[in-house]
Amino acid sequence: MIDLLVAGGGPAGLVTALHARRAGLGVVVLEPRAAPIDKACGEGLMPGAVRALRQLDVTPSGQPFAGIRYCAGERVVSARFRDGPGLGVRRTELHSRLHAVAEQAGVEFVDERVTSVAQNDDAVCVAGQRARYLVGADGLHSHVRRAMGLQRLCHSAPRWGLRAHYAVQPWADHVEVHWS
Repeated sequence: MIDLLVAGGGPAGLVTALHARRAGLGVVVLEPRAAPIDKACGEGLMPGAVRALRQLDVTPSGQPFAGIRYCAGERVVSARFRDGPGLGVRRTELHSRLHAVAEQAGVEFVDERVTSVAQNDDAVCVAGQRARYLVGADGLHSHVRRAMGLQRLCHSAPRWGLRAHYAVQPWADHVEVHWS
């Protein structure tokens, strides 16, 4: 029987899998998408995340930044980090590095999507895999959350995040987040 089954092979699932492997557990990650997974999120790592990744021997390349600046029209607020720099890193770069380190650590990957979860007193069964524990790291539209009856209805308007990459020299040592 597998010790830990992780549903979702994004950054949260891969970091969970790495910590579990380093604790001596057998780990299988269920992820139907091929690595690297590209999304419009995860491109700004705060100093704590940079340190945590370094402790896992994950060192993505990117652009260091000293703080963060939020901009909404004429209203601007900014702050410098106290505990070292953050890192601007492409989502595909971060995911590629995490995936490679997880593979090297012995994490097994299975190309499956979670559609149902069955559990009893000593195991959980998902996508033909039987494990002692299951971590649902399958994101905003989590199949695990839905299968476990933990889905919460949300009546708010949808939100969108967009990103764009430009080949220009940085004009500041802060990352800028623009709200509208």
